[in-house]
Amino acid sequence: MIKIGILGSGIVGQTLGSGFIKHGYQVMIGTRNIAKLIQWATAEGEHAHTGSFNEAADFGDILVLACKGIAA
Repeated sequence: MIKIGILGSGIVGQTLGSGFIKHGYQVMIGTRNIAKLIQWATAEGEHAHTGSFNEAADFGDILVLACKGIAA
């Protein structure tokens, strides 16, 4: 199974993560504030993971950059 790492935990990252999970992928969202994602991870179930940016980058076979353009 292909694993997706998402770098960015805002609404865009969460929406993309939910979409990937809906299609059967394992997803880890990387964030500075893991507590921000508790509700998302609980709602998405066993395919949803959270961690640091480094953990998400190591996790994913495919990486998605979902941060503000000025931060990129």
